[in-house]
Amino acid sequence: MFSFGKKSIIIMLILFILIAAVGWIWNRREAFPYITRPLALAAEPFEYSFSRIMNGFSTGIHIVDISLKNRIEWEALEKQNEELKERSINYDELRAENKRLRALLDFRSNNHQYKLLAGSVISRDYGTWSNTLIIDQGSAEGVAKDMPVITPKGVVGFISDVYPHSARVQLMLDPRTSIGAIVQRPESRVSSVVRGNGNTPTEPQFVNIAKDSDILEGDTLVTSGYGSIYPKGLYVGTIISIHQSDNDFVKYAVIRPSVDFSKLEEVFVILKFSDTGSYEKPTVDPKLVPQTQRDKVEGIKGAAAL
Repeated sequence: MFSFGKKSIIIMLILFILIAAVGWIWNRREAFPYITRPLALAAEPFEYSFSRIMNGFSTGIHIVDISLKNRIEWEALEKQNEELKERSINYDELRAENKRLRALLDFRSNNHQYKLLAGSVISRDYGTWSNTLIIDQGSAEGVAKDMPVITPKGVVGFISDVYPHSARVQLMLDPRTSIGAIVQRPESRVSSVVRGNGNTPTEPQFVNIAKDSDILEGDTLVTSGYGSIYPKGLYVGTIISIHQSDNDFVKYAVIRPSVDFSKLEEVFVILKFSDTGSYEKPTVDPKLVPQTQRDKVEGIKGAAAL
């Protein structure tokens, strides 16, 4: 055991002496060219390979470092871009909402004859045989059945069902809905009924018009005030086409509603208007109306009772 330890110490001393001697000779290699030059030539391939390996390793580390930095910067820029995009979307949404609300406020300030209650659309039910929506105002806020619903652009429909804090609006596009309307053009003043079209819900019709009545494409229709729901003069829509059959004594017109129902978000409920002061239905007996106008009045009254 002792002899083995002694041999190890001797070997370590010899190696140390050799390393020291090589280092001393290498530092004075100009004085011993016959020794250092062969050593340098022998070590040159190894030195070149080691240098290439170290350079490649250093380059790899540099590339990895740059890649990591670029990745971090890219992720930071991507996050910043998402934040800016979200801010832009929020800004556009706020701007659009501000524009809509400003239009509502302007309409309210310019129409003192109406007592208006603003409401937001919270759900929609657009189908072939029913076109309704739900607003966030109900009986607790003063909403009652058969009250008209409008926007600054025109007629939306009327309240068909009322709940404590919400209400259902039956749209003018609904085939069950009829609205008394009149051509706004002074030379015409033709009046009849606008009804929802179940076959093409986006194209309600101005129906039961006498064959020789003065109506034209482009004529504007407004509410006539007949019946018990809508005050006179609210925009209904524009005539876009007129249709009649040679064998019929009446014709009808397709209208484009003044309200874009696909973009409807806020509405007004007319709680009262100055013509009647309330929404109690007038006691009109259709039997007292001349025969030539009876169908018109009864039709409108029936529509109001929907």
